[in-house]
Amino acid sequence: MKILVIRLSSIGDVLLTTPLLRCLKKQVTGAEVHFLTKEGNSPLLQNNPYVDRVYTLQPSVRETLQMLKKEHYDYVADLHNNRRSRRIRIALHTKGATYRKENFHKFMFILTKRNVMSGRHVVERYFDAVRTLGVVLDDEGLECYLPPSLQDDRFLTTTIGEGGQRMSGRSGGQVRAGELVAHPYIVIACGAQHATKRIPLDKLRFLCTAIRKPIILLGDAGDAERMEDWGLHFQPHVTNLCGKTTLMQTAAFVSRAALVVTPDTGIMHLAAAFHRPTISLWGATHPDFGFSAFRTVHAKFYAEQLKCHPCSRMGGRRCPHKHFRCMHEHPWSHIARHINEHLDNGKS
Repeated sequence: MKILVIRLSSIGDVLLTTPLLRCLKKQVTGAEVHFLTKEGNSPLLQNNPYVDRVYTLQPSVRETLQMLKKEHYDYVADLHNNRRSRRIRIALHTKGATYRKENFHKFMFILTKRNVMSGRHVVERYFDAVRTLGVVLDDEGLECYLPPSLQDDRFLTTTIGEGGQRMSGRSGGQVRAGELVAHPYIVIACGAQHATKRIPLDKLRFLCTAIRKPIILLGDAGDAERMEDWGLHFQPHVTNLCGKTTLMQTAAFVSRAALVVTPDTGIMHLAAAFHRPTISLWGATHPDFGFSAFRTVHAKFYAEQLKCHPCSRMGGRRCPHKHFRCMHEHPWSHIARHINEHLDNGKS
């Protein structure tokens, strides 16, 4: 049986499909599983043993369909469920289904501040799209498979910072990965697609000062630019890799971390995929929307007492109330103490 799974974006959402991919392959006799996503997400699936082929979205839906129609799929599981993915699923003229996004429930939660969510994680809801195939969720959680070049000793010899830019907190423009992972370290995810989900830079500076163990900062070039514009500098135990790692190099650093501190973003789901202990810090969004870290040791902080929280389904460019208290008022000293104790005692 040839099955196409569609999830176009983003990093975290693609990772959240991995339990379904595994269960399809294991539970459907003779299943050949293909996946359609945006090109930037494809490295997450290239080495997944439960995916037989990864297709990337073309510039137009017409080009995408020309490519996919040659496969003659028996079933299409649409895990994106937007206008473009529905158009692709319908145009393939085969059996298929999607899942319930609960956007109305989120809207009502944001509008009334009454939690009317179903309580089902999005991973559980994804399985609604394959219910007729008899596929059920197992207990193994998310997965992410590193390419051979980033596994074991080969990762240790990988050079990071090829661009030659100076790394905050360290001298020089390049460093071997083995130097950074030689001792237990914390990963802090510095960014998110939407500003109202990011850790404020003054709080990031506080964490980097208060945490006593080695820290690796991960993010994209935009995060690096924001730090530079803000004049943010770090002590020698902090290595700022924002904008200097590929997606899978980022995954490799997360896979070895003693602890991951992250907002509601893709690195949170990378941490879950490698079963790393995680502290998630929530801004405009809410973990009960169904996108919290899935089946990993996990402490989450969100603005439970704020009357304005949650204020957004996915985050936004700025706080609508102009105070961003949902992030600024987390118990930052307690969080730093929790992190230090975790590393000192080896307890979650």
